[in-house]
Amino acid sequence: MPATPNLPSQSKAIAAFLRGVERRARLLAETQCGSPEPARRALVVAAQVFSSEAGQWPIAQWPMQYWRLLLSVPVMGHAAADTDAGPLPGIAALPAATRAAVLLHLVASLEEVDAAAALNLDIAGYQQRIRDALPRDAQGQPDLATWRQWRDAVPPALAQPVPAPAATPPPHTVASPPRLPSRHLLRWLWLGVAVGLAALAATFFLHPRGRVLWNEWHTRVRVEALPAAAAPKARFDPADPRFDPDRALLAAPAELALARELSLLAWLSTQTEPLPAADPVSMSPAVPTPPLPAAPLARARLRGAWAEWQALPETERSVLRQTAAHFNALPASTRQALREHYAQQSYDAHRGWHLGPQLGRDWPRIAPLFTFVDASERDALLQLLRAASSEDIDTLARLAQITPPEARAALRQALLAVPAAQRSAWLQAQLNR
Repeated sequence: MPATPNLPSQSKAIAAFLRGVERRARLLAETQCGSPEPARRALVVAAQVFSSEAGQWPIAQWPMQYWRLLLSVPVMGHAAADTDAGPLPGIAALPAATRAAVLLHLVASLEEVDAAAALNLDIAGYQQRIRDALPRDAQGQPDLATWRQWRDAVPPALAQPVPAPAATPPPHTVASPPRLPSRHLLRWLWLGVAVGLAALAATFFLHPRGRVLWNEWHTRVRVEALPAAAAPKARFDPADPRFDPDRALLAAPAELALARELSLLAWLSTQTEPLPAADPVSMSPAVPTPPLPAAPLARARLRGAWAEWQALPETERSVLRQTAAHFNALPASTRQALREHYAQQSYDAHRGWHLGPQLGRDWPRIAPLFTFVDASERDALLQLLRAASSEDIDTLARLAQITPPEARAALRQALLAVPAAQRSAWLQAQLNR
């Protein structure tokens, strides 16, 4: 029996609509019911009811009303009898309500609004049924690959929706001759054209690609050949000492020699026993200096020694110059003996003498408190220690012995925050806690 009954009262528009949806309706009904015979009966019932009621609806609503009537047939809500034998086995295995939502989208090609209305749902409820139809992947998200398989299983001839038929003019209607538009209507037409062009231009400029094209056109760069370059007034000469990054060291070789011997000279200047007598004739502040090494690591050591020498107060540098003049006038054997004596000191003592004679003498006592400091605090702490009195140094030495390692950083930060006039009292208070 055909799905579209031949009813005498059926209009041509209704008959054309039912012929247009017949293949889709048969595929949807067979998948929803699971067998051809119940699907055929449901199609006949839906066609009869639609033919009798279609006149009360606008033609634009016919697709939604037809699918609503078809899915309202009782047999369409039952579970599929054989999910493997139908035309769309993957969809046929779904529950009846979920299966109907999927078929309205893939087979009936309804928009979400019409599909939701056909199932008497809101749009959110219809979308939830579609999501519930899909299995989940490893991340818990809907498996889109399964959806593509269901979509590809629908025959290609059914891939595009069939629009609702246009209303046919009633019989015996004589078309009136066309009327020419009035001048007032023409003005409105031109206004509509202008508004459309303005909207098109706004869309062009609002779209990212349109803005890119506009910027490319608006910021076009004029390209012209540059004139020939003039001859350079001078060229870089790597052998020129003015361009050497260590030109400050090259300009003061005698001071650099003193900087390289800073720790030894600081230790010698603080010895209680006077240095051996030297030949007054040979005493001279001039110190022989070897050429600067070319190796990067050796150059880096020289820069460090030069920075330590420049950080000393001028009064200490003056004392060290006199000590160096006396030391260089000694016999070679005496100088070697003094170097060996200096080398026998501890590592902390050696590091302290790099800070000059004043701090080098007291450094072993306060080293536990100031050995590991942040680079941002180093200059401020050195300035504080150079200005400290001997009583403050004694107090710091005692604090270095009783302060646990984990509390030393906090003590240093608090010490830097105390005004200079109050530091002595503050140190005594920390010692008496």
